Amino acid sequence: MFKKKYFSVYDDFKTGFFCKFSFFLGLLLLFVFVFFKVCSFFIGQEDSGFLQLIYDLSQSSYVDSIIAFSIMFLGIGFILYFFHRQFAKLAKIADEIENEEEAKDLD
Repeated sequence: MFKKKYFSVYDDFKTGFFCKFSFFLGLLLLFVFVFFKVCSFFIGQEDSGFLQLIYDLSQSSYVDSIIAFSIMFLGIGFILYFFHRQFAKLAKIADEIENEEEAKDLD
């Protein structure tokens, strides 16, 4: 038999932490993408060594994958931020209802 589990309205399932974490990853990947694209403007094919490696990487499909993951993490961050705000509103409503019940009990 399954046991029913009740969740508190104050438990937001760590959406605040995961929201910040996904925003951080999204912005980090966005900065990496911008770095590679800006470097590709200043570095040409005639360079050699490490600069040639950066140029080759900026012209590959890996950079497109980086921007795709960046957009995905930023989207997840916005969704989690929405859930976090909704859980905060739910906790506020629960506090108001609880305070009303306490005031009625005192009367």
